[in-house]
Amino acid sequence: MIYEIINMSDPYTIEAHSLDVAFIACLFLGRGQYAFQPLSEEAEKIPLFIFGDCEYWCQEHLATELKNVVHSVTTEPAKRLALAECFESCVIGHSQDRETYRVGLELIDDPAKREQWRAKWHDGRRSSMNDIGGRAYEMAARLRSGAGNPLVSAPAQVFAL
Repeated sequence: MIYEIINMSDPYTIEAHSLDVAFIACLFLGRGQYAFQPLSEEAEKIPLFIFGDCEYWCQEHLATELKNVVHSVTTEPAKRLALAECFESCVIGHSQDRETYRVGLELIDDPAKREQWRAKWHDGRRSSMNDIGGRAYEMAARLRSGAGNPLVSAPAQVFAL
């Protein structure tokens, strides 16, 4: 499932293969201030949680408590890997840009050069200090390294109320 990340800065898309992983990615990236809008009709929207209701949403859509979803997605090896892959799939741009990005990346065999190309794509399109993609990539790296806490804080000015 590919989602548009609804946020107040640059456009991004992200891919998740399960609702629980998408939910945790949305929550970790935006701390309740982002939503995930699916690009296909069969996927479910993940709303903003600015005013709470996160626990209620978990019960209604995942049939369990928030703490259980966070625990399973961050500790079960398959789910943790799926969350890392979800964060790595974060691409700056609109949905049509995602295909151009994918095609360009597939032309490069060398992993180091792929990473350089990805970084150049990202940095060349980013206009906001709210670096959603950079945080997503850092959380993916933390998940893959086995870090206990994969969260990367957003710049303080972004989330100030």
